Amino acid sequence: MSGAIPAGAHWVRVPRFFGDAMMIHAALAPLRAAGLPLVAWGPGWVVDLFDGSPDYAAAVPEPARKYSPWEAARMLREHRPASLINFPKSHRPLLAGLLARIPLRLGCGDGGAFLGYTHSIAFYRQDTPFVARYADVVARAFPDLAARPAPFRPFRPRAGALAEAAALRAELGLDAYAVLAPGANSPSKRLSVACLAGLAGRLADAGVAPVILGAGDGDRALAGAIRDLEPRALDLTNRGGLAVSAAWISGARALVGVDSGLSHLAAGCGIPTLAVYGPTRPRHSAPWGPRVRVFRKEGLACLECWKLDCPVPGHPCMADLDPEALWAALADLMAAGPAVP
Repeated sequence: MSGAIPAGAHWVRVPRFFGDAMMIHAALAPLRAAGLPLVAWGPGWVVDLFDGSPDYAAAVPEPARKYSPWEAARMLREHRPASLINFPKSHRPLLAGLLARIPLRLGCGDGGAFLGYTHSIAFYRQDTPFVARYADVVARAFPDLAARPAPFRPFRPRAGALAEAAALRAELGLDAYAVLAPGANSPSKRLSVACLAGLAGRLADAGVAPVILGAGDGDRALAGAIRDLEPRALDLTNRGGLAVSAAWISGARALVGVDSGLSHLAAGCGIPTLAVYGPTRPRHSAPWGPRVRVFRKEGLACLECWKLDCPVPGHPCMADLDPEALWAALADLMAAGPAVP
């Protein structure tokens, strides 16, 4: 637990998928613009992203994945939140909020959960972007705030993470760089190593150092395979937590990713973000930010199949992409203007 937790704050339950956490963060723009105190509460490795950020008064990592709602209710009662914002699917935070008698409870009302919320929406019946669905609930709970325009404000991690990334950049002599984010939570959403290596080569030829970010053994293996084909790519996978990744991303010229958390993080940081989609639905889950472009190979009958493993030979929507086409889209995106300061 970090930061002094103010009474009357608005507790935001963040999910274990940090891309969803960034979409929830985007939907809270009216509250952030009004300066309301927000507390991020959830899995420790995701909460690390918001710990010390200027947008959050405090961060509270949960003690364990299967925590007790009664234990959580005691914690909530101690800090007397003004609201609980719980968009993840888990009903345990909702039960904790009910037991703690939190007056405002926002969430997704599917499966009868609406009975426990003061403001909710049937999330899975909508055909709108996920961010818009979350924002609809926020607008219902805070109509006066939602009526005021909330200009985009780029996400920034804590100062320590920014300093750590800046120190390593200086040590490596990096100036202009772009991030490649090859990882995804299912194989069907990933770009081919050959495509990413080709894109890394074009970036390096243009004087923009390609930096690979990610976490875990899978992302490290992908980074190694990319470097085997393009040694000028810099492997920074498994370097620090999410806040350090956010620090690297916030200083990048651009990010190229897929339907994954780092693409959502880049969009929230306000940098040019090229998000490549194939088996999933960009009209619902595209990254939310002012400098986002979705790229996909149109005309394929298999688009938006939602398969975890592609049944089509050659995986044409993701593995059969031309790096030159990606480079053209990325160069155009970077040339459109500087990243949000």
